[in-house]
Amino acid sequence: MRKGLIEVIILVFGVLGYIATPMAQVNHVSINSRQFELNNEPQLKINIVAQNDDASRLRFYIRQLDGNLGGRNVLQQKLVVQSINRFLLQLKGTDIVSDSNAQLIVTENTEAGAVTLAVIALFDAPYSVNSATLVPYIEKPRVLPVAKDTASAKASKSRQDDSGLDQATLLAEPQSAPSKAEASQHAGCLIERDNSDTLWRIANRYKEQWHTSVYGAMLAIFEANLLAFSKQKIHLLLKDVSLNCPSTAILAEYNNKAVDKKVFEVIEAKHAAK
Repeated sequence: MRKGLIEVIILVFGVLGYIATPMAQVNHVSINSRQFELNNEPQLKINIVAQNDDASRLRFYIRQLDGNLGGRNVLQQKLVVQSINRFLLQLKGTDIVSDSNAQLIVTENTEAGAVTLAVIALFDAPYSVNSATLVPYIEKPRVLPVAKDTASAKASKSRQDDSGLDQATLLAEPQSAPSKAEASQHAGCLIERDNSDTLWRIANRYKEQWHTSVYGAMLAIFEANLLAFSKQKIHLLLKDVSLNCPSTAILAEYNNKAVDKKVFEVIEAKHAAK
């Protein structure tokens, strides 16, 4: 009798675990920003924190009512997905979005079929003129120079302003790699740190120079230095390891303090739970 009861308990928990698995694949999903207005083709960036950093089973759609037919028909278009980095996706569509109440639908493919993970109001998301900066991998990424004092910091900012890209003109396509001279100029940029520094302390020191928040700076450092974190966990920064400066392309993706704070907290909780 007791053995039978134990078997039933194991079976029930096994079934519950199987049912819960599809919903546990994503820790966090939200709209980072949208790069289009009403009556235009959709283009937006999505924050995503997935188990094992694998979002390949996810599908993204925009659902809206057809205004031409009195709002009676529901239209749904599937969006094209491109990866910006391990926490950001670029989504694009080809059909005009004319419904101000349009929604982003996030689903996951499972053995039992598609499971809806999130329904998000599209036009509640912040508008941004910055489109995605999809950059191909290069051995030595473009980085910002380290400013050792106030004067050099101002000079560094001036150089960045003079050579900075107009984000409004960037397309969601891979950009050309920097010239050899340009790569050489930035390749030696290292973050100044000592073994008593925490990730927060380093990020707090560099946030203004990098024109981001402390959360954006932490995410950028993590993305640019994955091997400097034990088991690639954001709360396990290794000592005696050099840290590369984040590239301008990486930093450009962390420009919303509220969103970056949420994403950092979700990643931290995910990594701490493992």
